[in-house]
Amino acid sequence: MKMSEETLKILRDSGWYEGRSIDTKEIEENLEKIGFFVFPEVKKFLKEFGNLVIEDTINDETHNTSVRFNSYGAFKAEEEYAQEKLVPVGLIDSDFLVLFVSESGKVYCSTGKLGDNATEAWERLIGGRGFKPWGYF
Repeated sequence: MKMSEETLKILRDSGWYEGRSIDTKEIEENLEKIGFFVFPEVKKFLKEFGNLVIEDTINDETHNTSVRFNSYGAFKAEEEYAQEKLVPVGLIDSDFLVLFVSESGKVYCSTGKLGDNATEAWERLIGGRGFKPWGYF
């Protein structure tokens, strides 16, 4: 899936660019300190999309991947639905929902699945297609 020009513009306006690869050591250490194992697919997502504050002007929301979590959340229900381990990587919908990347690289939020990869997730989130609620995928 390709991202639309609108989605690309919003991501670029927030500091993202194709080929972006930031140092994620501090983010990974924070996640590990509070009890998460940072899987390779999570590292891949963070390198490209970590430390961004995305002003989603289409939906009038903010999506933040520069969040530092202070404690291990109880995401057992979400992991049961996803059927794999999840790692929190940010907050979306103006801090109302947690953004997760799974062990396999799929992207979820607190209420369902956003996509099979980051590209699909950003397009669904910013492009207004939303998520697939738990139990419907």
